[in-house]
Amino acid sequence: QLSGQLSPRLFRKLPPRVCVTLKSIVDEEFLWAGHIFLGFSKCGRYVLSYTSSSGDDDFSFYLYHLYWWEFNVHSKLRLVRQVRLFQDEEIYSDLYLTVCEWPGDSDKVIVFGFNTRSAPGLQVNMMLMSDENHRDIYVSATPCPPPVGCPPRLPLQCPAVPQGSRSSLGPPPSPATSTTPNCAMCWSPGSPPRVSRGLGVPPMGGGLDSCFSRGAPLSPVSPPELEDDKISLPFVVTDLSGRSLRPLRDRATAQGQYLTVEQLTLDFEYVINEVIRNDAAWSRQFCSFSDYDIVILEVCPETNQVVINIGLLLLAFPSPDEEGQLRPRTYHTSLKVAWDLNSGTFTTVGVGDLTEVKGQT
Repeated sequence: QLSGQLSPRLFRKLPPRVCVTLKSIVDEEFLWAGHIFLGFSKCGRYVLSYTSSSGDDDFSFYLYHLYWWEFNVHSKLRLVRQVRLFQDEEIYSDLYLTVCEWPGDSDKVIVFGFNTRSAPGLQVNMMLMSDENHRDIYVSATPCPPPVGCPPRLPLQCPAVPQGSRSSLGPPPSPATSTTPNCAMCWSPGSPPRVSRGLGVPPMGGGLDSCFSRGAPLSPVSPPELEDDKISLPFVVTDLSGRSLRPLRDRATAQGQYLTVEQLTLDFEYVINEVIRNDAAWSRQFCSFSDYDIVILEVCPETNQVVINIGLLLLAFPSPDEEGQLRPRTYHTSLKVAWDLNSGTFTTVGVGDLTEVKGQT
């Protein structure tokens, strides 16, 4: 059953004078080169495209490049910027790419990629290889071309934040992203969602020559030689030439400009157990949960709160009012929580009723 209404169309038919075919504004050599055109940037001045290339053998890496083309309705597209995405990452399979822009920040774009199938021909078990229960996630933050008349500056690039996701019950859900809060990105790759923020970057000025990075708030910066804790994953920050920016040990000694990167991670298994224990009317019936799915419903830029829906498959005893032998049954329900990006805490918004799933034990 469908409800609601569709938004009325602004135009029933577009006048021919505003219709431009892609072949009329793009040289044929670029089309043969495999450019995939994504559409216009938010400002409408640029058309974005990307290319994917790899070698002839099955063990070659995939290389991705993003392109900005200046759009003029009566002339060919003019290439104004080209950057490599996911710098230095060894990508073994095709990626599905999504390009996002912040509503109040036109200086940079976020490119989010995840693989949709296993790499062909690879028989060895690699960390980077994908199967039906594993998905590799890549994120690049890259600057947009400067507006006309602005002084030149050295842009930033945060080219690679790989995140792996594995589920023991089935394929993980498709990653979800939100760039509603300016200079912050909330994304859920099917595992605990993460929020990444870049702060302290002046809108104008000279080149950035140093970088300060840290994980979740109140956590000390880990020396690079220590093994990663698998929760706060390190960021790789480089300039457009691929040179890594040096992490600062003490922000007080920073000279000139610097970049602060923060990462928050929410442990959903802990959230599920806490919400059921404290807020579910059926908490005494609950035995265990076996699978869950995450959907980011809303990100409020004013309060910096993320509203998340958790679809849950669980085992629970039936209601004590039911007659017969009481054995655990399979149910599904949904939990809704609000995650505060300022404090890292969460609150319960709502808990759904238990709906029995027939045919499963």
